[in-house]
Order: sequence, then C-alpha cells, then structure tokens
Amino acid sequence: MRNLLLFCFGLVVFSACKNREIPQDEVVQTLTEYGKEHPENRVSIHTRFGDIEIKLYDETPLHRANFIRMINSGYYDDRGFYRLVKGVCIQGGGEQRDQLNYTVPAEFRPNLIHKKGTLSMARYSDNNPEKRSSSTEFFIVTKGIFYNEEELAKYPPALKSIYLKQGGEIIFDQEYTVFGEVTKGLDIVDKIAQMPLGGFERPTEIVKFSMKVLD
Repeated sequence: MRNLLLFCFGLVVFSACKNREIPQDEVVQTLTEYGKEHPENRVSIHTRFGDIEIKLYDETPLHRANFIRMINSGYYDDRGFYRLVKGVCIQGGGEQRDQLNYTVPAEFRPNLIHKKGTLSMARYSDNNPEKRSSSTEFFIVTKGIFYNEEELAKYPPALKSIYLKQGGEIIFDQEYTVFGEVTKGLDIVDKIAQMPLGGFERPTEIVKFSMKVLD
C-alpha cells in the first residue's frame, strides 16, 4: 500500500512538472500569450518571518509572465531560500532537484539595475552566451555597500544617484535580468540574509516560503 501511494505521488509530481514545461522554441510565444491573459504585476512571498511584497516590471514582459505562471501553477508552494551569498543576495526556487528545462530570453534594460531589493532571475550555467534566465531560480539583492563616483562613472546621473543612496550590485547589471523589486518587507529580506551559514553558501536552516499573486 505504501509503495502504491509513493508511486501515485510520483505520478502527480511528474505530471505537474510536465505541465509546467515549455518547449524551448515555444517559450516566447507561450509567455507572451500568458502575459496578455495575466497582466498582474504584484506578488507576495510568505515566510515565517513575515511577507515580502514585490512589484514585477512591465518592461520585462517575458520574465513577469513566467514568474506569474510559476506562482499560479503552484511551483513556488513550499519552496525555500537555499542559498545566501553574504552581503550580496538571497536565492530561492526549486534547487537542482526540481528545476525545469526551458530558459527565458534575457530582457536587459539600461534603466533596470541591481539596486538593493531588486528581484532577478538566476542562470543554470555560465556556458550561456545569450545569458538566458533560469525558468525557476531567482534572487533578491541584499547588498547595501555604497559605491564611489569613480566606480559608477559609466552610469547616467539618475542611476548613479540610486546606487550612491541605496547600494546594490553593479557586477550583475547586463548579466542577469532584473524584473522586479521589493516594495514591502525589505527588513524580512535582510533578516533572511543574516541566517547563519553551514557550507557552500547554504544556510544551516532553509527559510521556507510560498507565493501568491496579489494583482
């Protein structure tokens, strides 16, 4: 009986993963259509420390649509922040055990930078010249170290001012697609970022989360 239950559970998991997959050559069309049907751009990440509210950028429509699609499919139910790069970011998603195969085309925008509190999609590997994003793994920038004028010389005044006042991580710009930012609960992000580490940037206790679409 127990083996039968495990088998049935495995079929359910396999079916759910299969339904979330998109053939790589259909990613743009599928996400474009899904984005039109689901224009929402506010989501909430619920953790035991409290809720983190995020606004998704309309300027990155494929990433916005993909994130909403993953949330609506239940992919981010009972997930966790499994990687903490101290002073840089917290990363969450399905880890290697439950990643999907398709990737999302990069949507770099010169006005969207990795200031503190921004949401960005990770990549599966560096062997990826087009810098396509993972469909499931994301990170939130926690870096509050401020830069000097010389380090920000390539940025226009408005963006330079943001980095000078808020901090962030300039080496991520044009490398990973920024597609949203924290609007409420940045203190929760900071609290997660301060969790003690075990090894390999992994916290001693993974902070579990679930997500829902707000509007």
